[in-house]
Amino acid sequence: MKIKDICMMGIMLAILIICSKLSFDIGPIPITLQTFAVIILSFILKLNKALIVFGVYIVIGLIGVPVFSGGGGFEYVLKPSFGFIIGFLLSSFVAGIKIKDDSFIFYIIKGLLGLLIIDVVGIIYMIIIMNGYYHYGKSLLYILQIGLLPFLLKDILSVFIAALVYSRIKPVLEKD
Repeated sequence: MKIKDICMMGIMLAILIICSKLSFDIGPIPITLQTFAVIILSFILKLNKALIVFGVYIVIGLIGVPVFSGGGGFEYVLKPSFGFIIGFLLSSFVAGIKIKDDSFIFYIIKGLLGLLIIDVVGIIYMIIIMNGYYHYGKSLLYILQIGLLPFLLKDILSVFIAALVYSRIKPVLEKD
């Protein structure tokens, strides 16, 4: 890896952490700017570098560094919102894919597919933690109402903003 790549990965990790800490609690899942950070990180970094950044983010958070919106530590895996963090890693496979078509609409499609992965993984994890581990007996509708609906508009807007920002900065990033 080039020094430029390592620096860019560090910058993107810092942006992800900052966007995680800018949060507002409204229930079991806080409102953050993480979706924007995850999508733009996936656009900017190649897949292997994005996976490293998300992996480092998760590992340092689980060992206790307070990088997640609610802090850090291994007990975070028992929070209903942890599935969304796992979804960040998986979404980079779709949002970070590089092909010849680099139109603005293509970035929106990739971002929305990445968002879909984050939300599906997050909701499934919420169901498992809330109903399997904690035995709350919550319905799928209830979990969607607290884990998805309050964030959907903000997350879709985040994808559009990330696509717009990336389309503007891409020419600069591609210069060597």
